Parts: sequence; C-alpha cells; structure tokens
Amino acid sequence: MVTSPRLVHAPFDPSPYAERAEALLRAMTPAEKIGQLHLADASGNSDLTDCNIGPSGAPESFEDKIRRGGVGAMMAPGKEAAARYQEIAVKESRLGIPILFGCDVIHGHRLVFPIPLGEAATWDPDLLERAEAVAARDAAEEGINWVYAPMIDLCRDPRWGRVAEGAGEDPLLGSLIAQAKVRGLQTVDPETGYPHVAACFKHYCGYGLAQGGRDYEEADISPRTLFMEYMKPYAAAVDAGAFSAMSSFNVLNGEPVSGSRYYLTEILREKYGFGGFVVSDYGAIAELVHHRVAADRRAAAVRALCAGVDMDMGSAAYTSEGEALYREDPAFAAAVDEAVRRILCVKLALGLFEHPHRRAFPDRIAEDKDARALAREVARHCMVLLKNGAAQKMPLPLGGGETGADDTAAQKKTLPLNGSEKLFLTGPLADDEADMPGAWAGYRPDTNVYSVKKAVEEAGIPFDSFAGCPFRGKYCFDDTDESDFAEGLRRAAACDVIVFVCGERAPWSGENRGRVSITLPQLQIRYLRELKKTGKPIVSVLMCGRAMACAELVQLSDALLLAWHAGTEAGHAVCDCLYGLHDPCGRLPITFPYYTGQIPYYHSWLSSGRDRNALIRYKDGENGPLFPFGYGLSYADVAYRSVEIPDPALASDKDELRVRVVLENRSDVPTYEVVQAYFQDVVSSLAAPERKLCGFAKVFVPAHGTAEAELSIPAARFALMTKDLREVVEPGEFRLFVGHDSACTEERRFTVGV
Repeated sequence: MVTSPRLVHAPFDPSPYAERAEALLRAMTPAEKIGQLHLADASGNSDLTDCNIGPSGAPESFEDKIRRGGVGAMMAPGKEAAARYQEIAVKESRLGIPILFGCDVIHGHRLVFPIPLGEAATWDPDLLERAEAVAARDAAEEGINWVYAPMIDLCRDPRWGRVAEGAGEDPLLGSLIAQAKVRGLQTVDPETGYPHVAACFKHYCGYGLAQGGRDYEEADISPRTLFMEYMKPYAAAVDAGAFSAMSSFNVLNGEPVSGSRYYLTEILREKYGFGGFVVSDYGAIAELVHHRVAADRRAAAVRALCAGVDMDMGSAAYTSEGEALYREDPAFAAAVDEAVRRILCVKLALGLFEHPHRRAFPDRIAEDKDARALAREVARHCMVLLKNGAAQKMPLPLGGGETGADDTAAQKKTLPLNGSEKLFLTGPLADDEADMPGAWAGYRPDTNVYSVKKAVEEAGIPFDSFAGCPFRGKYCFDDTDESDFAEGLRRAAACDVIVFVCGERAPWSGENRGRVSITLPQLQIRYLRELKKTGKPIVSVLMCGRAMACAELVQLSDALLLAWHAGTEAGHAVCDCLYGLHDPCGRLPITFPYYTGQIPYYHSWLSSGRDRNALIRYKDGENGPLFPFGYGLSYADVAYRSVEIPDPALASDKDELRVRVVLENRSDVPTYEVVQAYFQDVVSSLAAPERKLCGFAKVFVPAHGTAEAELSIPAARFALMTKDLREVVEPGEFRLFVGHDSACTEERRFTVGV
C-alpha cells in the first residue's frame, strides 16, 4: 500500500559547531570578521544584465583579499579557479578559514533536469529528492559547495517569469517539494560524512507575489493569506534542515524584506527556528537606498545586518562600511559577531575545514548513464497529457465534474502513436537543443542535449522535419514572417501525422522575464491553423516555462502534451510519451487560465456569496480555467473503486484522518495515478476555501490490476488562520473530495472535535 508523503520537522542545529566557531571568532580581527560577511564575484560573467547582476570584479584582485581573510564566500569561478582560491584561503590566510563557493543550481547543473515548475508536475517528492542529490554531486564536481536553491516561492501569477523556478500555486505541494529538494541537495557524501553542498532556499519572502507579474515589484497581501499560504514552503525548508536562506529584493506589505527585522529575525529565526545564515539576493542591501528606507550605503548596511542579513551578495556594503561601523557602533559589532558565528557553523557543518576541496568523482555526471537515466525518468514523469482525442470538449467544467481519465475513455484517442506513421515534425522547438534546458540552465553542447528531432532520429522513426515558423531572435513575440509556411504545408501533405512542437523559448521565463500576455506568439497559431487545413492528425507538444493561456492550441490539436522545458533528456522523454513507452502521468501544479485576463486564477479560492456557476462573472469570455490544478490525462483507464474513511470522527486537531483508496486499472496500460484529496470546512468563523489540497499519493497501478493508497492527513491541515495569525482547527464537520484533480466530485464527510 502506498502512503502519502509527510512533512518533517528537523531544523538545522548549529549547537554542535558553536564551540569551534566561538574559538575562531575570538581569534579574528574586525577586518577578518567583515570578510566572512562578504560574497565576492570573480566569475567574470558579463552577460547577466537581464538578471539584475552588475559587473564582476577582476580575478587578479581576489587573491590578496583572500590572504588577508577578506573573502568569506565567492560566486563559483570554475573548478580550477575555485581550487586555487580555496588553497590560498586554507594555507595562506592567517586563520585558514575555507571559502563557500556559491552557484545557481536551480534544476541541475551540467546535467539539466526539467524546470522546477515541470518537476512539480511529477507530484513525486521522492523522485525530486533523488534528482537534487545528483545535482549536488554534479555541482560539487565543479568545486561548488553551496547552491542558491531550491527556489520555493509560491506563485499564482504566471505572467511572472520566475514562476518557472518554483513549484506552482499550492502550499502543501510546494512545502513537500521544498523539503525533498533541501534533503536531496544536502545529501551526505558517504566518503566524507558531510553534505556535498549547502542548500540556500529562496527568495525569502513573498517574492512570488510581485504585482502584475513584474519582477522586483512590491507585494501586498493580507497577513492571514501570507502566513496561511505563501510562507508555508519557507517554513518547510527550515524544518528540512536548510543551512542557508536568501533574502528577497521585494517590498512586502510596505517593508523591504532585506531590511526587515520582523521577517528575517522575528519570523524566520524566532518563529520558524532557522539556525543557518541569511545571504542577500544580488544587490538587495544597496537597493534599500533605492527603496528610500536608507539614506546611503552605510545606513543600508546597518539596517540589513541588524535585521538579520548575515552575508552581502553584490552590494559591497559590509566591506566598504563595516570596519568603521564595527568600531563605532556596539549594536552593529554584536550583529557582525552573530553573523560570523552563523556562517562559521555552516562551514563546519559542511566539513570544509576537514575537506576544503570537493571530492573529485571518476565520471562527469552529464556522461553518467545512471544520472542521465534519472534525468529521463524525471522528464517523463513531468509530462502532462492535456488532450487526447478531437472530441474532448473545452473549456473544462468550473468547480465540478471530474476531468480525469474516465472522461476520454470512450473517445477515439490520437495517442499513443504506433510507430508506423510517417511524422512531420514541425514547429519552432522541434529541432532546438538550445532551448531544451529552460531558464537558469545554460545550453552546453558538450552535454549531449536531446531535442525531439534528435530523439526521433535515434529511434529510427520515419519522419520529415521543417520548422515552418522558426524563432527569429531572442524575444520574437511579434514575428509576422510567414515565408516558411508554404514549404511546411507541402511537407505535411506527404506525412501521416503532424507533430507540432511549439511554445516559448528558454529566455522567455526566469528572472526579469515577465510577460504581459501568456499566450503563444500569433505566428505559431497562424501556422497551426494552416496545418489544420491539411486534415492530418495534429499532435502538439507544448514547451514552456509557465502556465499558458492556450485555448486555440487546444482546439486545433487532436492531442496535446505539455512538456515544459524538460532539460537534457527532453527529446527522449517526449518520444517515450508519444509512443507509449511511458504513460504520461504528470499533473498540473498550477492552474492554466483560459485567458491572461483571468489572472490570478487558482484552485483554493474562498467561497463566494453568489454561485460561480449560476452567475457568470465575465460577459465576454469563459469563466472557468482552461485546465484546473491537478489536471492530467492518461492512456490508461483508472477508476476509483472505493474511498473509505475508517474513522471519520477525529477527537482533536492532534489526530490524523486516514483515507483508504482502492484503484482499478481497466486497461492494458500500466500507469501512475496521483490520488488527490481536497477539503472544505462546512461552517467556519471566517471565510475559508471552497476546496484546498490536504493530501496526495502517487500510486503505480498495473495493467488490469488494482492498487491501494492510504492518505494520512494531519488534522492541523484543516486549520484556518485567525485574525491574530493563529492556526486553529475549528470543531465541526468537513467535506473531503478525493479523485483525479481539483475538480473531483467523490465526496466523504468527517468531523473534528465534535
């Protein structure tokens, strides 16, 4: 029997390292202490303007700084340079304190896994923990010992470019994934007994609330919603034992987070129990001046450090002002000492004093067969089948009428393909290796990235290929060049099935890459309209870094597979799913709206005084989503044979609700089913969600077989947030909806404290 994943409570405890850290602290000069708070950039990367990162320093200037103890951490400068700098730090500096080498390892390093939003579509925390363990080893192989990941900002606005980096819209799914990723990244190297890398969860806090989806913009939300929804993944990362956290750029409810003692100390440390250190996002301390809450860099340094930012990335505020402030301001000096203790404890916990150089591995991860097989497995599990059969009706029902496999069981299905058809492989991403990795993962030709065309060629499938509407430029949203249409249509006429690989380029999502419209470029739609006139079956593969408003794509396609940006093994994974070597089993971690204008749109809205189905809100379009949260089809036909609650009367909020589900696969296709449970408080003192995810389990169901799952749901998940920010489970009756997605209708009732 498969059981639901659980949240753990095991925060990082610095106390075993406190004595050694204190001894080092007593031996340090003020300049050496300030040095530990400095994150230097010797990377030489000069093409990061889109990411709000300014010019890097000259590498020649760093060796003397390191000898003087003036550098506590660095942007990873490459394996050879990192080894040289670390050797200087441990052998030529006065106290021999090793350096942290940090890098953005968001979804793999050289071996790239799907974008995190795609990974979240697996609904499989254990699988993602394994992926992060590989990413940690991959990073360590290049001299990296600290990664700026996981990114765990909850987001309900897919216009925001960084939605690609997170786990979507739900706090429970996001929290479980946050914990899995922290554990995976901090996997212990069995030969050293220490983690390969330290995790740094980000961006604390509320960064995913950027107004209008505009990066760096202010966030303003009620404290009840903030703490009941958006803060949950951060608290979960703390509970998973994360060694470090990154403070965000944004203003949250009127206060810049990187200068907020309330968020960084009272909440993060005192309420959540965080024991690691906090690093600012790049330039966030200096930006306090731009926020106009600090008069100058000196005032910004005081505010940030005393608020709880232990390390400065990119502002040089602590190094330029710190020594003088240390001598003049006792409170600042005390804050410096505390920050140094925290940083030293993490370096000790990482084993950097015993093993300053990361262990060399015999094989590069990107060439390791087992690692690549795992990347392919994750990519396959992130694929979401959105449509399979021309008769599938759109839009999907609002607030009822389950949208699972049963709805399409009687239809003639387009997928899987049988291998005998000649394909016409077309669309701007069909033969595009460079965009497969997605945001925050640079294309490396030497890592053998698989496009769809490359995978089809390798499989020996008969095909012809022509883009038809190629990307012409980095941001070619408004391209109108139809000159390739005629050739595409000519080739389509000679094939049996059209596979249209469409969507977004990798640079269209990520940091500072918001979009005012989350639709496909019109050139792609116009080309697809022409392909539709051929009368050939059209299988569309959508690659993107966000939820998309893609109603016309759905209507014009006979089948639609959502592939995200799936990383190094993207092409293999797409082909595996198209040909039935793997049954698509991904489920949406974020709602797909019908139109951009519906945003924000998510599953856990509060009950309305007027029925959403009976009283239409929009007069010029659909009211419901294009695809609801949790949605995904299958080639199999899985039925929920029984849903039982053995004990539907819980005595208190300390109990757990056990839900037993028996699944039956009435097809010859083995598959994975994601059993999802949503609750509703029947009567509550404050407005509560119509339904909200409270548990799930991913279950393998063999062909013509059955499988059982047991969801163990802590009663605390049925809480509401009071006006004074306490989570309370009010005694009374609750409804539980169990099924295939957030529109499921199978209902049971239970009580708590009655």
